[in-house]
Amino acid sequence: MVASKMMPKVSIIIPTYNTGRYVLDAIDSVLAQSYPNVELIVVDDGSTDDTSALLQQHAGNFTRFRQANAGQSAAMNFGWQQSSGELLGYLSADDRMHPNAVEVIVEAMASAPEAVLAYPDFCVIDEHSEPVRTVTTPEYEERLLIANFQCLPGPGALFRRTVWEKVGGWNTELRNIPDMDFFLRLCQFGPFKRVPQPLADFRIHSGSTTYNPCNAQRADEPLRVIRSLYERRDLPSSILGWKRKATANALMLSGFMHGFSGRYALFVARIGKAALLDPSSVLSRKMVSYVVTVCRPKPKSK
Repeated sequence: MVASKMMPKVSIIIPTYNTGRYVLDAIDSVLAQSYPNVELIVVDDGSTDDTSALLQQHAGNFTRFRQANAGQSAAMNFGWQQSSGELLGYLSADDRMHPNAVEVIVEAMASAPEAVLAYPDFCVIDEHSEPVRTVTTPEYEERLLIANFQCLPGPGALFRRTVWEKVGGWNTELRNIPDMDFFLRLCQFGPFKRVPQPLADFRIHSGSTTYNPCNAQRADEPLRVIRSLYERRDLPSSILGWKRKATANALMLSGFMHGFSGRYALFVARIGKAALLDPSSVLSRKMVSYVVTVCRPKPKSK
């Protein structure tokens, strides 16, 4: 149980767009939390499937909103603006939280008042909710987040409202990696804390943005994000010293996204630029995984 008698209110936002197949599981996983002081807000981002009807029929105690389709970032920003919790979080409509997730993470944040965010390990499940593997997240290092351009938090993370008010919400112009942009801004106000326990489920399926090709503009988001970070004038010398490596890793991710989407010339061009900036980056296991994934034969559409 949470050690402190004080139980800060936790606000979880679920943005949903045409996820009728999964959204009720996500909602029920939040409503089933062992932690008693949870506010759940579900924002329907203009769904055209049965999502709206399912939300209206659900008897659970949560707040429902519907807006014209504006994207996941806009839906979450709206939800956080309506919320009242001291700790904030979000859950993708196709993911789930384990029953003790909020309780454990709140306790972790209470034990580390300097931390601005806490994130757990998580499980990967398939479209039928069958387990695939467990992901052991890395211990937090600012170098990993920035220089390696590695998005450390996964599903189940919570962060402090006081810091969110300083940082602002997600960038609505980003569609593929708005979370990475947000975390890069958030870490300027304090460290993250890893909770070494799987407390959420990340679902992989054919409709997931993470595993689908994207257009050229979205594939270039890593470059926009790292450029935005290094346009700041208040960065400490340690972060400034990582600029070449961070840009190289952003180029590699951008190249991978282009290659995965069939733009192989741009894949090669981005990797070439990364090699010139920081040769060690393209010799990493990450680069090997990018090449293997891009070169793997794609399943033929039926």
